[in-house]
Amino acid sequence: MMSHLFYQMLACPALLCYNNGNSMKLKLDLHPIYNDSRAIDAALHGIMDEATEKRTTEVEIITGKGSGQLKKAVLRFLDQPDVKARYHRVEKDGDNWGRLFVHFRWERLQAAKAVALPPELASYTCFCCQAAVSVPASAETVREAGPEERVEECPACGSPNRLNIRLDRKGQVQVRAESGYDAP
Repeated sequence: MMSHLFYQMLACPALLCYNNGNSMKLKLDLHPIYNDSRAIDAALHGIMDEATEKRTTEVEIITGKGSGQLKKAVLRFLDQPDVKARYHRVEKDGDNWGRLFVHFRWERLQAAKAVALPPELASYTCFCCQAAVSVPASAETVREAGPEERVEECPACGSPNRLNIRLDRKGQVQVRAESGYDAP
């Protein structure tokens, strides 16, 4: 069985993967496909999928210096809400304006972007230390018992969090945390 990376390399031979210490980085050179918008879109989606799958810390995208149109297209791609939710930040190289770096922070993204957990667990972000915390809460229980409010201590910093546990419009468990210092 061939990996996703292998298929991407067949579609775009300029996709490279390298390991720098304990963090994996990906590199995408768009020079060979600069005039094929479908291939560019496929390569960008592929590199973002690969970065997510491999949990890389950085993706280097080489657009070339040229007229700047390819770089603008890549920045428009990265600015799409569904793509933007997958990474931490974009850095424009100050020394080489034909290159972009897309940085990922997996711990923070999990907390901030509500990464899907098993159905029996829901996650919230501690109001105080911003740690991702999982709590047992199933959609069935919330559906049967109704919305729930309780106070739980953050395992990371010990601050009390007042949790509001409800179902959203899609029937998924949603947990909101706020300061529990004033809770009864």
